[in-house]
Amino acid sequence: MRLLALLQSTILLLALAGCGQRTVRIDLVPVENPLSPQVVESDPGVFVSDEIALVNVSGLLSNAAAGSFLSHGSNPVSDFRETLHAIEQDPAVKAVVLRLNSPGGTVTASDMMYRDLLAFKKRTHKPVVAEMLDVCASGGYYVSCGADYRMAYPSTITGSIGVIIQTLNFTGTLGKLGITAKAITSRENKDMGSPLRPMTANDEKLLKGLVDEFYGQFLKIVQQSPQHVAAADWSMVTDGRVFTGTDAQRLGLVDQIGSLDEALAKAKQLAGITRAKVIMYTHNDSYKGSAYAQAPGGSPQVNMLNLNLDTSGILPSTRPEFLYLWTGN
Repeated sequence: MRLLALLQSTILLLALAGCGQRTVRIDLVPVENPLSPQVVESDPGVFVSDEIALVNVSGLLSNAAAGSFLSHGSNPVSDFRETLHAIEQDPAVKAVVLRLNSPGGTVTASDMMYRDLLAFKKRTHKPVVAEMLDVCASGGYYVSCGADYRMAYPSTITGSIGVIIQTLNFTGTLGKLGITAKAITSRENKDMGSPLRPMTANDEKLLKGLVDEFYGQFLKIVQQSPQHVAAADWSMVTDGRVFTGTDAQRLGLVDQIGSLDEALAKAKQLAGITRAKVIMYTHNDSYKGSAYAQAPGGSPQVNMLNLNLDTSGILPSTRPEFLYLWTGN
């Protein structure tokens, strides 16, 4: 009876959501659904055996699964490693194109993905081209630093090189409600950053020290990447501001303005091949019809007015988190 009621409720919700094609999917038990290659495009001719793997890096970068009502969550760090591992096992893949559409995420998740990319390149010697779409900022740009060549669209938003930790404080509101909070700690800094007490000057000093350390790490990664930033522009380029793809190319943060097709052509050039199939590693229930097929949900969108982001799991948060993230403020 409960299962029947669930089915009826699901169908009703879908009907209320509007007309159009709808799919009802209910997973009662976990099933094996490994990644498998899917050809999405191919150069003309027979016997095209070489492949270029297209890999999506989209949405907020966090080492945690993010889902929503009636949808499956995925862990972007885990997905990225799993995809790189599958590509590594495929000798037909001669190069990789990263399709980046992310405002960044946590400091650790960004660094994990960057390190995984470097390790993949060291083991396989396959060239990697990064293609930036709507947004490739902060942690997204951090990951792109692991590529051999970076391209962007003129309208891409990139940069935001820096670190942020957002704290909240509820003491004023709690006081108005007659609520008090008291933490019993082992030492004076144990509840540093707690939203239940005001931040002290010492708290701010300690947190700023961590921010500066992570910022220094970001700068080192950018310096080691294939960038061409002039010394006179370095301070301005790394002060946290964002740039269009056109400005990023002019300042040396990206190598070239170019489309996804041009990124695929560059990947073939770096791999020393002339013809190739474009493949994507997907799960069996995730069909992709072309190289422009949309990545899974959670991708940012930019328009003239605002940046719309799925901030579930990161913002807002009562727990301070160190982020390589462009918040759009």
